[in-house]
Amino acid sequence: MNEPAKLMWWQGRVVPAGDTALTLANHSLHYGICVFEGISAFPSGADGHHVFRLEEHLNRFAESCRLVGISLAQSPAELAAACHETVTANGLRRAYLRPVAFLGDGVLGLAAPGAEAQVAVLAFDVSSFDAVIRAQQPRLTLSPVARLSPHAFPTKAKVSAGYLGSRVAWMDARRRGFDDALLLDDTGSVAECTVQNVFGVRGRTLLVPDSPAALDGITVASVIEIAAALGLDVDRGPLAPADLTACDALCVASTAGGVRPVRCVDDVVFDTDNAVVAEIVRDYQQAELGLLPGREQWTARP
Repeated sequence: MNEPAKLMWWQGRVVPAGDTALTLANHSLHYGICVFEGISAFPSGADGHHVFRLEEHLNRFAESCRLVGISLAQSPAELAAACHETVTANGLRRAYLRPVAFLGDGVLGLAAPGAEAQVAVLAFDVSSFDAVIRAQQPRLTLSPVARLSPHAFPTKAKVSAGYLGSRVAWMDARRRGFDDALLLDDTGSVAECTVQNVFGVRGRTLLVPDSPAALDGITVASVIEIAAALGLDVDRGPLAPADLTACDALCVASTAGGVRPVRCVDDVVFDTDNAVVAEIVRDYQQAELGLLPGREQWTARP
């Protein structure tokens, strides 16, 4: 999945991937002001595609730009069309899309408020991705690295600078034999994993951390709606690390990985065959494919 498809959308047209003439004087390279999204496209019909929760992703994309003080020349409709065009141009159906907005050359000093971003949409062929990644049941460890404080960073913006701490936490977890790290916020409550949200299951109740330090995940928001339709209770609020021991199951949630049960957090082991988790995973996967009754509006077609 590391190599993008051959064509990308760049500033209004489809061009060969990498054909952007960026230089080492790129402002976002030096200051970390690069907003991005991760969006999934799925096969639809005989030879078409649809994009899952495209409007919500593009709304977060625009909001992230606003939070870090850069502007978009493109309307939401133009960006949506760019996503579809990128999938079609590359002949893909199951794809992972990465819209990015960043600033051009000019490394001396901070960029002026409202500086206009350059925008690209990359596509990745993930047709063989699901069977590998989505089958994994990660082993987590509580990280000594805290999630960035909302008092020091716009934590609701999906921006490249926000992932440095995540990478440090992930490397530490891997060194200690785990798959990923679970980060706490600056109050000591559960925030999120390095690139995924997390939620617990106790009986028929979902325990969803409501930390101001965590990114507002679109996958976990989908899970909350699905849970309500299944007649499950949702308890959204602060979640202490000690609360994890009372959970029957724990899940991670992300666009790329979907919803997956967690095997353990350090020495606390969870039920990866939990019936409630199975219900949620089933309905979430159906929703992605555009097959879940009542959630047809979550799929956007060209």
